[in-house]
Amino acid sequence: MNILFIVSRPLEINTSASIRNLATINGLVELGHKVDLITTEYDKNHPSYDSSMVLNDEDINVKYLKLSGLQNIAKIGRKYKSLKLIKKIGYKILNKIEIYDNLKGIINCMSEINIDDNKYDIVISSSDPKSSHLFVLKMYENNILNKTPWIQIWGDPFFSDISRKNKLLSSRIRQEEEKLIKYAKRVVYVSKLTLNYQQNKYSKYAGKMMYIPIPFVKKEFYPEKEIKNSGQTLTYCGEYSKEIRDILPLYNGINKSKHKLIICGNSDIKLEDTPNVKINGRVNFKKVKEIEANSDVLIHLSNLRGTQIPGKIYQYSGTNKPILFILDGDSEDLRETFMKYNRYIFCENNEQSILNALEKIQELNNLVKNEPIEDFSGHKIASEIIKDVITG
Repeated sequence: MNILFIVSRPLEINTSASIRNLATINGLVELGHKVDLITTEYDKNHPSYDSSMVLNDEDINVKYLKLSGLQNIAKIGRKYKSLKLIKKIGYKILNKIEIYDNLKGIINCMSEINIDDNKYDIVISSSDPKSSHLFVLKMYENNILNKTPWIQIWGDPFFSDISRKNKLLSSRIRQEEEKLIKYAKRVVYVSKLTLNYQQNKYSKYAGKMMYIPIPFVKKEFYPEKEIKNSGQTLTYCGEYSKEIRDILPLYNGINKSKHKLIICGNSDIKLEDTPNVKINGRVNFKKVKEIEANSDVLIHLSNLRGTQIPGKIYQYSGTNKPILFILDGDSEDLRETFMKYNRYIFCENNEQSILNALEKIQELNNLVKNEPIEDFSGHKIASEIIKDVITG
């Protein structure tokens, strides 16, 4: 099939959503499909630019759209610090009045594309950012697309996104979310809890909604290391905003233990290096894999609330490394969702539960199956996303 894939943030900007989109596109290509990708132009000066995420495949044709306005100011501002304040003020104002993200300007690039409605079997848009869906909506509203069925993949929902801070825009966001869903042939959510919430909220469209988990980029088989109860090297890679994830029980617990912990990711809290814990900011995808390879145990930290599941658990699930799954929020539903794979060592998000799990990790590790989960492979997930979606 010929597939048009839309995402407003370029994959070269390293985020969990970009990794998910990269894995999905690779899965589509692996199945033998041709993929045209429309995205925005990347900026090598962006703090999250990652050259290891650059697409290089003859089966993927990429069209980069150049944005103007605030995005252009932001791009220049990365070169000239004097514009940093203007960019900051611009984003602050935008967040108060705009329901979409700062890449919404992609819709102004409609004239730069030449889309043949008869060329593609399917169009897929994937958030985040949510402006990815808006771009396709505008193509339908302007009759650029009409016959091609539209699949939406939602990393985070719109109305119930736990990272959304401006509650004054809730009414507009709900109306916009429903309008987007109305046009779609299929709406994919990457969390079963999110699916249930969305089906209840938009019951009129519940039949087109489905749960499909996140794919990992590729299987990783590392040399097996003996798991001992003493002196493990643990790795947590991911953001840990205080409103979304509580990393302090892990941080404080490891500082009282014989174990070592490497943390990689951005946060709004300041943690200091200690003899037991090494703090890094965001690192590129290649570096993450190097740290992962040298670790004894990979750490998954659940969200404090909401229905979403951090995407890192799926990337970890493509490896043969032991995974400590720290439960938080709606922990029973999380445990039920992932326990069936017999792949994870579970504990609660408090110091004692974490330390107890690490104290018994050798014994617990013998009870699980440390191998990639095929259900989360790129080709498996891609086939589920497009299954039975046909034109007409």
